Amino acid sequence: MSTYNPKNEIKLMILYMLSNVSFSLNHENLSNFFLDKYTSFIAFQEILADLVDTKLVDEYKTKTSIFYKATSDGIEALNSFIDDISAEHKAELDEYIKKNKFRLKEESIIKANYTDSSEGNYKVELEINENKDESFKLEISVPTLDAAITMCENFKDKAKNIYTYVIRQLL
Repeated sequence: MSTYNPKNEIKLMILYMLSNVSFSLNHENLSNFFLDKYTSFIAFQEILADLVDTKLVDEYKTKTSIFYKATSDGIEALNSFIDDISAEHKAELDEYIKKNKFRLKEESIIKANYTDSSEGNYKVELEINENKDESFKLEISVPTLDAAITMCENFKDKAKNIYTYVIRQLL
């Protein structure tokens, strides 16, 4: 007989959420759901780190975001222990995913990152990835760190407009 452990249920809930979308979720999207109702920030960070350390969740970091995706081992673990998630919590997760799926997907397919280049400039990489395919990628060299950060932040809000503009100009 197993003893109820709220941290284990939250781990399973994270795996459930990640396995019920076809794209990676960023840290903010995951934490928004769990911090509102289920756990503290520090506990959430520990739970997520444990899922990554045990290779149940893959983590991809950029300078501006962290993205998560359930691994095949994570999905297998979820399937083995799915009954340990209460029906109420599954229903809440399903409703959250259904209600926010478009926004979650949009936020996860837009990536912006920067790196130091050997010439003392910063290379800014702006991407839109759909269905695991790179749909749009723009690399720009900028002279300052502030410019790189600003471009990354602005791209998240303006990606659609930039993409549409480029396509229209090229067609």
